[in-house]
Amino acid sequence: MSAFGTGEAYDENPFVFFQSAEYVINPQQRQEMPNPLRAMYEELAPLLLRSPPSKRYPQQPTGMKDWDVLTDPISELVYTSAVPDPIIGQTLQRVMRPTVEGKEGLATHLNILVDCSGSMDDDTYYGVSPTGFPLAGYHLAQICTAMMIAQAGLAKDSFAVWGFNSKGFKVWDGPSQEHERAIDYFLDLTPASECPFIPDGGTSIYAGLNQVGKDLRDYEFDQSVTVVIMDGVLKTVDGGVSWGNATHQLFNTDTEFNDEGIRKMGPLFYVVIGSADDQAELDLTLEVMRGAISKFYGREMDGCCLDFALVAGEDGNMKEFGGALVQMAQVNAGINTTLKPCPRI
Repeated sequence: MSAFGTGEAYDENPFVFFQSAEYVINPQQRQEMPNPLRAMYEELAPLLLRSPPSKRYPQQPTGMKDWDVLTDPISELVYTSAVPDPIIGQTLQRVMRPTVEGKEGLATHLNILVDCSGSMDDDTYYGVSPTGFPLAGYHLAQICTAMMIAQAGLAKDSFAVWGFNSKGFKVWDGPSQEHERAIDYFLDLTPASECPFIPDGGTSIYAGLNQVGKDLRDYEFDQSVTVVIMDGVLKTVDGGVSWGNATHQLFNTDTEFNDEGIRKMGPLFYVVIGSADDQAELDLTLEVMRGAISKFYGREMDGCCLDFALVAGEDGNMKEFGGALVQMAQVNAGINTTLKPCPRI
């Protein structure tokens, strides 16, 4: 056998190096995975409706026309046109005409309060996103919040977001006009332990309502709409201080603010969500919530509570659900919707 390195063939010496060369590793191309929350949001985005800013007065006395001393009210007379004496064809009166925007517009505001209890975690499955990603309760809460913020942006409404579990807490401070930045934040795909609505603890709706009411004292607005997104947990209309008692949860007298205090600022909606397997629990929660609210105010308030057994995917009902959320966010604009009325108090 030849000596090592003297040009022998490989079959003679497996340790032969025929020539030196740099070994190059081609780096793999990083594949950007589509964000499933963003994909679901974009699928629902066509439901967003362009609506005008809310108005205090649909019309303003900014027009003018001839004033007739015999037929027209003196209260509408433009006095500077009647000096020294009224002259036919030159004396004017004020006329109401539509206004589009300006100082006569309402400062309108959207409040979003989200259930962050442990039951909103990965254990409850709502189907899949358009990209095949399994959706949990907190994922749907993120998508829903982004949808309503987008609608608020179209209507030029400010907004704020809170969460509740065993206590109430602020998630996005307000009154905010940073609609796009907030949408990006709420659609960010993170583990449950890092998401905007970390699922943990019990269910104290009254703590969330109280936190919203206390924070709203520092906000300046003329009218607000509040939407509470929660899963089905309530069992009875009355029944003491049980967590499953709707009256205790919505009209708690130990807190500074409850349903009544929030509703005085504008419409308040409760949206109860669950999986297709939770329909019986959803029906019961909706029934006792409507019963408690109608009993407290002494009139039918069924339009203030909705429930959805959500199923994501091609055969699901996410578009129906998204459409309802968009219409709730539109209430400030005074636009007629297909929702059952939620009376003001």
